[in-house]
Amino acid sequence: MAAERAQSSIVVKATRFVLRDLLFDVARWPLWWYSTGTVNAARFLRQELVAVTDRLSIPILFRNLLKPMYGDYSRSGRIISVIMRLIVFVFRALGLALWTVFLVAAFLVWLLVIPAVAYQLILQLG
Repeated sequence: MAAERAQSSIVVKATRFVLRDLLFDVARWPLWWYSTGTVNAARFLRQELVAVTDRLSIPILFRNLLKPMYGDYSRSGRIISVIMRLIVFVFRALGLALWTVFLVAAFLVWLLVIPAVAYQLILQLG
């Protein structure tokens, strides 16, 4: 009798787990994807842009754009340092712009994954 109760209890618990936990999680997943998941992805996007800006030293480069390099205060030293820093600034800003485009595209893919999968499922089943 005790063995039957234990087996019945295991069956009931397993059925409850499958019906409640697994099916509820599958139904709740799209809600998480477009609420908490999207907020987390946007935070990651922002943190990544800040980190890349710091790695490329763009704010420091911009602040020191007109300061002479290596303490050379001659006219030619100032002109060469401004030209060099402008070239470096343009290429680093271009790299940041390309990385930003990539991250925004990845975020848009994040947003469009579920509708694309649902559309493909409807096409296959219909």
